[in-house]
Amino acid sequence: MSDKELRSYILRISGHQQQQQKLQAVATRGSHLGAGLYPTKADDPAVTIQTSKTYHEFACDCTDVALIYGNYYDFDQLTPNKITDKASIEYPIGNTTRTEVFGPNGSREMAIEPGGLVESTGTGIRGKKGDGLYVYTGVSVPDGGKFPRGQVAYSNRGEGMKNGDVVDSGATDTHGQFVHHPVAIVGRPKEPTPAVLIVGDSIAGGAQDNPQDRGFIPLALGKDIPWIRVAKGNESSYGFAGTACRFRMRLAKYCTHSVIHYGTNDFLNKNLAQFQADLIALLQLLSDYGLKNYVCTIPPRTVSKTDMSPVNPAFALNGDVMKANAWLLSNPRPDLIAGVFDTAKVLRNPEKPAEWDPVVLGSDGIHPGAVGHTRMAGQIDLSKFKM
Repeated sequence: MSDKELRSYILRISGHQQQQQKLQAVATRGSHLGAGLYPTKADDPAVTIQTSKTYHEFACDCTDVALIYGNYYDFDQLTPNKITDKASIEYPIGNTTRTEVFGPNGSREMAIEPGGLVESTGTGIRGKKGDGLYVYTGVSVPDGGKFPRGQVAYSNRGEGMKNGDVVDSGATDTHGQFVHHPVAIVGRPKEPTPAVLIVGDSIAGGAQDNPQDRGFIPLALGKDIPWIRVAKGNESSYGFAGTACRFRMRLAKYCTHSVIHYGTNDFLNKNLAQFQADLIALLQLLSDYGLKNYVCTIPPRTVSKTDMSPVNPAFALNGDVMKANAWLLSNPRPDLIAGVFDTAKVLRNPEKPAEWDPVVLGSDGIHPGAVGHTRMAGQIDLSKFKM
């Protein structure tokens, strides 16, 4: 072995060891608590403890599996009160004894102040790529208190919720509801593994996909790449800044790459130059956190599902949105953009490119449905996410 080959080998081994030491996302469905607070209405029943059961999958072989919980919601707003989380993990699925999760102070009960983020200690679980797991999360609030919710618990995934403590034993019952859950599942990968931070709007959040909390990016990543989603409906590239992302950005340290989908909300009140400046500022922020950034192109936006008129001139033929997509595809900032996925191309009517291909639409002129999300997923090249 030559000196050059030896140096290269040492660098590879050193990088592998360093990567093994890093705590990062290792599973799917770590997601932002973006579905508001419960109780939401005056006639909602008062709940002082609720347990959710959520399904996840390991996307790499890993050790030291831990859970991350937060006490904030929507555009990184403070929950008005402290919450206390208690958790366990069912792994392998079907195991009658659940693994207890302990907080950083060694307690089962993890008290989280408004705006807080808590990382549990390692559970000792060794995850195997492709395996499913269930996380049981019990959230307690003081009398009259509220707690943040995010994903929907679906019975066809074995998920559910119960107004009571069934964290360590017992079954959840009700389902089809927004629930409280981990914002991330982290651990130490056995081999160098990418982890994706999903940043964007309601389309990045999976709106109108089936199931509606999946979306094209998780569909593309599958069981191959772990992810954390911090996307929020109605958000724009300029909205993901300052206090609006102050808590979500703390999750960037658990990721290596980002996939960004913005624009449909930006061009409701911004022009091309403003979008370019705002997106570059966002890319700089993510790059400062050490992420390699991939950007998606911007889809059409029409008055409705049946009225294919562009919602404003920016979305018209050769308007600012099409110019923005051409600008993105030229990759104007390779120092900030590792690549561009042309997801909008597969959503447009080939004969009338300012309009949607009717088969991809959801229930409005804003969001793709399941067919659209599937097409978009096909534009995500997994070979780009290399370590």
